[in-house]
Amino acid sequence: MKQEAGRQIPGIYELLEAAYGYQGWWPLLSKAGSPGYDDEGYLIGRDWRGAPTPSQRFEIVLGAILTQNTTWENAKRALIALRAHGLRGPKAILAENPSQLPTIIRSSGYHNQKAIKLRTVSEFLHSGNYLARRKAPDRERLLSVWGVGEETVDSILLYAFGMPFFVVDAYTRRLLARLGIADEHASYVWIQRLFENAMPPDAELLGEYHALIVRHAKTHCRKRPVCGGCPLRRRCPFPRDHSPES
Repeated sequence: MKQEAGRQIPGIYELLEAAYGYQGWWPLLSKAGSPGYDDEGYLIGRDWRGAPTPSQRFEIVLGAILTQNTTWENAKRALIALRAHGLRGPKAILAENPSQLPTIIRSSGYHNQKAIKLRTVSEFLHSGNYLARRKAPDRERLLSVWGVGEETVDSILLYAFGMPFFVVDAYTRRLLARLGIADEHASYVWIQRLFENAMPPDAELLGEYHALIVRHAKTHCRKRPVCGGCPLRRRCPFPRDHSPES
């Protein structure tokens, strides 16, 4: 079944890319408005080479944790607050008063837990000097750090370190379920391998695919779908007439 389902994966990418264009993930607030980046920090044009500096790689790590179980807008507010307090690297996070950190990131939700996660991940990255060496951590070792699951780990490895791991999120599961490709409760590994076996092992390509799915899920494949104008409508057995409500 996986082989048959995998045949559809490249074609879906082509349709999404044609519909939405280049997404330029991961957004870097530190680069917003600078040459090659838009006002939100998304890359303009296809010149992705990964995050070039340790602080930018760490910014992606922070964002991957802060966006857990919340919107990007809430995570972004927390990122802005961290930058305003000068907390732009693992050493700075570890030196910050543990009782103050949750207050700084309050907008991200679950701020007490996320403050601990930021500290545990910072300790891991600092102890291995991963950011400065730009040496990607071993996936299993990173997964052993408290507070980071598969989706967060793969976001870090893909966007911060340029490792070709596909990120599986709730939007991906919803899309595949509606297209009849995979059960929404299929394992993370099963879905990840479905994409990685069907696409070239290219970090930019896999990151762009993930970003396009997020864009599509927010535009059309919502909890209450907006099927009118959906670029995947002809492939989807799910279409209904729905109002444009999320």
